[in-house]
Amino acid sequence: MKRYYYGNKIVNFCNDNEISIIGELAMAHSHELDDLQKNAWLAQIRILKNQLSGLDGTIYFEFTIPRMGKRADNIV
Repeated sequence: MKRYYYGNKIVNFCNDNEISIIGELAMAHSHELDDLQKNAWLAQIRILKNQLSGLDGTIYFEFTIPRMGKRADNIV
């Protein structure tokens, strides 16, 4: 079972289309998806693409923290 809604290598994340990333996030989201959430994801995507460009590693969105029952917005 995946512990995240979206995960990818940073280089692939930076090259992915924003809409396809949001689509993957939306497909994994099990609650009603409102504009506030979509806009938050879009802002995070844009900020992270700008700040992580050229770095090596992996990025995760909405990562479930085991035994805490909570999710981190982003993990790099």
